[in-house]
Amino acid sequence: MRLCGFEVDDQRELHLLGHNVGIHTSVRLFSYFSSSILINQQDQVPMVKLLCRALLVGCLGSLVALEGPRPAWAPPYQWSQYPEAWGEKIIALGQKLFFDPRLSGRGLTACATCHNPDFAYGDPRPISISDGGKPGLRHAPSLLNVGLRPHLMWDGRFRSLEEQAFGPFRRRGEMGIGIKDAAARISRDPNYRLRFFSVFGQPPSPDGMVAALAAFERTLVTGNSRFQRFVLNNDDRALTPLERYGLDIFTSKGRCVFCHPIFTPMVAAHPLLTDFAFRNTGVGFNFDGYRDVGRSAVTLTPIDYGAFRTPSLRNVAVTGPYMHDGSLRTLDEVIAFYNAGGRPNPNQSPLLQPLGLTIQEKDGLVAFLYSLTDL
Repeated sequence: MRLCGFEVDDQRELHLLGHNVGIHTSVRLFSYFSSSILINQQDQVPMVKLLCRALLVGCLGSLVALEGPRPAWAPPYQWSQYPEAWGEKIIALGQKLFFDPRLSGRGLTACATCHNPDFAYGDPRPISISDGGKPGLRHAPSLLNVGLRPHLMWDGRFRSLEEQAFGPFRRRGEMGIGIKDAAARISRDPNYRLRFFSVFGQPPSPDGMVAALAAFERTLVTGNSRFQRFVLNNDDRALTPLERYGLDIFTSKGRCVFCHPIFTPMVAAHPLLTDFAFRNTGVGFNFDGYRDVGRSAVTLTPIDYGAFRTPSLRNVAVTGPYMHDGSLRTLDEVIAFYNAGGRPNPNQSPLLQPLGLTIQEKDGLVAFLYSLTDL
């Protein structure tokens, strides 16, 4: 059959992955002095023809991409039969699996390779490299507070950590091996067999692996930071004058709080500095469109073209490089990007606009962002 001018194999079934939620119609904003306002987003300009072309070309290429758009006709990921399992034994097993390179095809890659604890469980490389040496499309983000995210990955294709854990286990994926083969490999290890029988009452299995990995990942939470002491403990001495000045810019002229509210409505007791929404900022856009179409590869809707998840800013100073493609190396580059109004494109979020920040204001913002680092 033909779709948007392209020949598509009739044998490929189209599956919509993830939950089609679209873009939020409003963004709730919280400032550090506990006030809130509502801003209604305007409809973004549809780019139907360009979207069809980009989606099909991007999805075709993503069959081998790392953390890139998932093909629309690919079968849905499996779900573990042990959802959100807890307990000391399963967490310890998940930690062992997380750091074990034997789960990869060539034995060179562990989950911790792309989610390094020395970098707040993020990746200091711009983009991730598979066990087979193939570069991906996206930067591996920090896993801190990952258990609090309503959608996972930059395009939000997964709704649970158990579902996501199946993703890297593909022959041409990050781990370079199928999850059944990985389970068979560790089944030959007596220690793993003992641990799996202790937790699940059976030998190593794909479901057991993803349940254990997810249980460990839910323990990866941010600790205390000087900003947290300032906002939760009312410790006025926790921030320097420059950092407090940066916070004022963050919540006013800098417009940062529009997408990075101090308190997220769904996790009101914990300052995550994100609303979890998907937005098009222009990162990755060039004269011929987007190499990576982002959220629209999941929802297949024009409004999501070039949109990616808004990340938390906790520990942002130690999780560079930045953006979904790792294209901005430093916080100074990030602030310069937003100060210019992002990269204009037909589907850019209306929240972005040139800011006209002074050098002092930009310095204050950088100082404030450093105060979000765990002590």
